[in-house]
Amino acid sequence: MKEDEDVRAALAALVAEEPDLPSGADDIERRGMRRRNRRYAVLGALALTPVLAGAVAVGVWPSPAPTQSSALPPASPTAETVDPNAGSQLATGFPLGSAVDAVAVALPSGVTLAELPMDLSWQADGSLGLPLAGGGSLTVKVADGSCSASAPALSGSQATAVADALCTAWRAAGSPPIMPADPSTGEQPDLAAQ
Repeated sequence: MKEDEDVRAALAALVAEEPDLPSGADDIERRGMRRRNRRYAVLGALALTPVLAGAVAVGVWPSPAPTQSSALPPASPTAETVDPNAGSQLATGFPLGSAVDAVAVALPSGVTLAELPMDLSWQADGSLGLPLAGGGSLTVKVADGSCSASAPALSGSQATAVADALCTAWRAAGSPPIMPADPSTGEQPDLAAQ
């Protein structure tokens, strides 16, 4: 028995400075509300978990491959297509403006280009007609990797100098030779894709 009393005395000494246990209706109500709130939080988390898992599953679910509509007939490989860039540039990397600049720099003194018309474009055979300020026109042509220039206001050597400047600019841009239109079909080549 002495041992029981020693154990009780030791326990009493340990809990001597502990606050008294709460008692009364207020304390019981506070503990009940905390317990209820914890239960609501756990139940809410349990209810929200499947909803979040479903949202993630829908977000990462692979979508089906797009299917072609059977309402439109497939495009025929022989159908002619019109290139919206055809005629606006000779080839990728050598636009109309570069050709005009090369020609303008190579013209002899006293011969200048007039104001360019809005509808200026490369022709199907690779030629370009440029108006001259004194009247008349200058025709330059790039075909099969060679260039030519002709105008009544230019001598043979001056026309050769203009053609050489055009070919130099053409090659510097890395542009391939242009193919003329096919005379049997009248089809214009896809100049922008060359």
